[in-house]
Amino acid sequence: MKSKELRQARAALVAKMNELTSKGSWTPEEREQWAKMDTDQEALRVQIEAVERSEKLAAEMREFTPPPQGQPGAGAPGAPAAVRTRAQIRESAEYSEEFREFARSGRAGRNLEELRYNPLDNVTGANGEYLIPVGFQKELEIKLKEFGGMRRNARIITTATGNTLQWPTMDDTSNKGNWVAVNQAVSQVNPTFGQVAFGANLASSQQVLVPVQLLQDSAFDIEAELAAAFAIRLGRTLSDGYTTGNGSGQPNGLMTAMASGGSVFVNASGDTQSGNNDHNSIGVNDLCALIAALDPAYRPQAKFMAAQSTFDTMRKLKDSLGRPLWEVSIAQGVPDRILGYSYDWNQSMAAIGAGADTMVFGDFSKYVIRDVLGITMVRYNELYMPNHQVGFQAYLRTDGQLLQPAAFVGLYNPLS
Repeated sequence: MKSKELRQARAALVAKMNELTSKGSWTPEEREQWAKMDTDQEALRVQIEAVERSEKLAAEMREFTPPPQGQPGAGAPGAPAAVRTRAQIRESAEYSEEFREFARSGRAGRNLEELRYNPLDNVTGANGEYLIPVGFQKELEIKLKEFGGMRRNARIITTATGNTLQWPTMDDTSNKGNWVAVNQAVSQVNPTFGQVAFGANLASSQQVLVPVQLLQDSAFDIEAELAAAFAIRLGRTLSDGYTTGNGSGQPNGLMTAMASGGSVFVNASGDTQSGNNDHNSIGVNDLCALIAALDPAYRPQAKFMAAQSTFDTMRKLKDSLGRPLWEVSIAQGVPDRILGYSYDWNQSMAAIGAGADTMVFGDFSKYVIRDVLGITMVRYNELYMPNHQVGFQAYLRTDGQLLQPAAFVGLYNPLS
């Protein structure tokens, strides 16, 4: 089925669910019926996302820009200027073929050796680290986005080196101009300037073990399997770092950076719109207060982010007029919305509960992720050979920083 047809079928299911929830009290049969429809519409949502995501990923693969080369304008060491750059070598079919041979046998060809790279200062490995081919990089970067909303929504920049990057910031939100009379002196109000320092924290997939038999099997797609394994390991690690990282040897996570910023507390006395009366819940008024707490300048690009379980709970909420918060979209490429705003899930965030930072609302372009050069891989030839296995490990140097705290507000469930 096409995306449009799937969206129409899901919208019809959600309409029936809304009819049931507007009745007030339910019979056991109606409760079971609602749960069944909720399961069906969620399955349709997943199918819609898969169909539309495959189209989007195909477009991303066509538009992918490879990471910058280690030394801009430089080719192989000691080579004449006409020799291909690092980026051109990594894009070549020869480099990809050598990389596959290296993954299967441990033998590194000429192109691989020219681009041998060690991201670990003052540390050398028996086999060194090798930059993965651009095609592999495309697939892995796309997969990394599937493990949490931060990398999907934040602004990502890639630099050629890991030197500390000073990013200037400016806060002028409290200032405004004035009216000037004839011959009156012009007054001066300066914005607040600052800077945020980006480092290059080292994220590791830890070792992934592959049986030698599979490596020797020519039908085995080694790149696809390693990309999937690395994406799971790195994706979860990066999601945690960009969300709750403490800034020491890891990114300064969004929720950590917001700790001293604005928060909206869930109304513990109850929510008159939805009927929720527990501080361990979320009501319609809580979400309205969250939106109202964000500076209007950041609302046009703002979206909600929370754990998937939080959004599962919110699908049942309605306002005092019986209107559902969850706005189901039937237009292709247009996501569902909550109170008019889009949303994304992040499993690194806490579920609804006492003392939890349950939800964040803001403009995610104001959180910046910095990657260095590209993802590198190490092959361990001997360490696991007693079990007839070969180890692989991927590294990514990255950091994340919040540029503008005013661009986000959080929803907090009080302890009591």
